[in-house]
Amino acid sequence: NTNIKKQSTIKTQVSQKKHQPPESAATSNSSATPKKGNLPKEPSKVEGHHRDPIQVMVLKVTEPFTYDLIDGKRMFHATVATETEFFRVKVFETALKNKFIPQKIIAISDYFGANGFLEIYGASCVSDANVNQTMVISNTLRRRANGTPKIKDLFSQIKGTYVNGEFVVTKVNDTGKMEVVVYGRLTSINCEPGNKLRLVCFELTSREDTWQLKSVRHSYMWGNVPKEPSKVKGHHRVAKEVMVLKVTEPFTYDLIDDKRMFHATVAPETEFFRVKVFDTIIAISDYFGVSGFLEIYGASCVSYANVNQTMVISNTLRKRDNGTPKIKDLFSQIRGTYVNGEFVVTKKNERNDFIYYEIEDDTGKMEVVVYGRQTRIKCEPGNKVQLIYFQLTSNEDTQKLESVRQSYMHVCALGNTILPKNHVLF
Repeated sequence: NTNIKKQSTIKTQVSQKKHQPPESAATSNSSATPKKGNLPKEPSKVEGHHRDPIQVMVLKVTEPFTYDLIDGKRMFHATVATETEFFRVKVFETALKNKFIPQKIIAISDYFGANGFLEIYGASCVSDANVNQTMVISNTLRRRANGTPKIKDLFSQIKGTYVNGEFVVTKVNDTGKMEVVVYGRLTSINCEPGNKLRLVCFELTSREDTWQLKSVRHSYMWGNVPKEPSKVKGHHRVAKEVMVLKVTEPFTYDLIDDKRMFHATVAPETEFFRVKVFDTIIAISDYFGVSGFLEIYGASCVSYANVNQTMVISNTLRKRDNGTPKIKDLFSQIRGTYVNGEFVVTKKNERNDFIYYEIEDDTGKMEVVVYGRQTRIKCEPGNKVQLIYFQLTSNEDTQKLESVRQSYMHVCALGNTILPKNHVLF
């Protein structure tokens, strides 16, 4: 509680459009299993420790996330169903992500029921169902399990109800609005009015006769697809599953000591990262976050994800993590920002030990300065050049991109972009 009080909070409002489906996710006081002809509108509640297995189909899963930043504790949320009811699940063993695949049938045992959730703590609690096992989940039950409650219905729920759903962040009241309060790690998620917001495990509370949804320790929140790479700071040992989107060739960044590295871009389903890899034999793990990059120094912790693991990277996210910023937008960035992108070279000027290039797009022009090993790269006006890890600097009121020790530069053909499709665990 002391840590919570010290962290900042952010308040916003969510609303709904009138065309949203009317399914309600109200909390039930009944734990009885309903008959097929009486499908529930709310998740079933289970209390206490249960050892006997139940077979369920996975309907929806979040990405694993760190809910305790001090101890590095991680978890993910899921929604599962039998043919007659559905459950919300908290999974505190993230290695089980390769079991929780949508549409897959699994067996859950040795679980705990608490506050309307099934809680799973060990890898031994989940197993694959028989290969011939079938399960028919009706469309009605799927809609109710994955649906969003009406805000007007939330006002009639009891305090302490946990809510899942997707809402529009707005200050305009269409059919209803409610305040959402987040604190701690969730305040770093970029979300603005007009965005669509996914909330999982938010608690319904009241304050001064006003109802609100409030984040708790195990809450998960996801906003719009980010336009910028996610930034991580410090040393991280916990594994993160990502898809490799883009990789440079290994290059020697220190000619004296013959030190080599390569750059990469990787992504889970909701964000993307820029990566520096200093061990060119195996890529990724036991990494450090520095200056907006993940830095990897050893070959100790990288492994391929489960062969059956799937990951859906949206086209929007692919475009943003592989995209090139507009030059006009670079002028509004803070000094010291590191830039990746592909640009057309329009001018070249060699002075002393430096080469000065001018790059241009349909929004403007900017100078690029390279030195050292980068001056050996043959690049002429009219070429398209790929720049990775170039620093935005300024000189005499003129902003420019400047190569640093670990910059990468490559002259490429138009549209020559390689997108590896490997999953790695780091």
